[in-house]
Amino acid sequence: MTGTVGIIVNPMAGKDIRRLVTHASHTPDTAKVGIVRRAVVAAADAGAIRIVLAGDHHRLASRAIADLDLDAEVGVLAGEINGSRHDTIAAARRMAEVGVDVVIVLGGDGTCRDVALGWPDAPLIAISTGTNNVFPSLIDASSAGSAAGYVATGTVPLGGLAHRTKRIYVQVEPAAGDPASAPIDDLALVDLALIDTLFTGARAVTDPSTIRLVIAAFATPMATGLSAIAGRAHPVGRGEPGGVMVRLGEGVAGGCGGAGARLVRVPIAPGSFTTVPIAEVRHVEFGESIEVLGPGVLAFDGERDRRLSAGQRAIVTVDACGPRLIDVAAVLDAAARERLFDVRADCPSDPSSQDVKSSEDADGSEDGNP
Repeated sequence: MTGTVGIIVNPMAGKDIRRLVTHASHTPDTAKVGIVRRAVVAAADAGAIRIVLAGDHHRLASRAIADLDLDAEVGVLAGEINGSRHDTIAAARRMAEVGVDVVIVLGGDGTCRDVALGWPDAPLIAISTGTNNVFPSLIDASSAGSAAGYVATGTVPLGGLAHRTKRIYVQVEPAAGDPASAPIDDLALVDLALIDTLFTGARAVTDPSTIRLVIAAFATPMATGLSAIAGRAHPVGRGEPGGVMVRLGEGVAGGCGGAGARLVRVPIAPGSFTTVPIAEVRHVEFGESIEVLGPGVLAFDGERDRRLSAGQRAIVTVDACGPRLIDVAAVLDAAARERLFDVRADCPSDPSSQDVKSSEDADGSEDGNP
């Protein structure tokens, strides 16, 4: 362990079209700045030697660390920023290269997927700031930073306090008759869906009548989004082997799926419910190959991303090779048992500490206006 904590914040998380067409909430830039700032201060307080942040086109990272006076070395990674998801992928890859021990991620399911694409083995703490959040959790920033600092320094050993997550591994075969087409490897952390459209457009899936197939690594009835279809039809736990496949029936979602069809009510978007006809539900074993045929678009963790032409094939498997998700509560419990929060009797009862301003004070600007 090098004592290095990384932080990646996605400024666009929680700002997609679902916020405009549904009742989805969002996390403004000022709040994200405050979350990052609190995590940085907490990581340094827990002993982190170095804290590196990914740059972003809203300058959330640089605004969060402005005027901080900490014992740790704190800085923003150099690199080109283009305002796309590739910033996150590149940042995760770079953090692996510079020896980051733990990475804190602020975003939704798509952001966590991009981190896994850049750093498949990442030991991460995922803080939910996106629209549909199944993979990350609502975690207090100070707790996340403290846990990251203790793990990064080896003060609290990681063994047993992080679990390898599941993933959906996708191999897209070349399109027949297209000499420019090449095989592609991709992944999802929560769900993969086949959408009956040829356009990616706005990446979020907002029309439930276009959903033909959902494969989920884990699925809970408490979820919102595509995985909610699987979660309400056949729940599968995070730690349970395998996943679930749900094939939707013919007919318009919200209406009737035909005589004898199973109809399931799901929140396909925040505050928006619909009825979907279920044609088939079954458990998927680890390593089992599922063939998905085009035409259509593959949606990864709720976002349409790759077109399949007519007859083009994707081979999908569920495995346990995802990133390592750190249990923040377990890390802090271990720290408490080891009395890491205790202050020596000969030290001041109120040790000097970095004052963390409110997100508005720390940011000094309005949401979305760097």
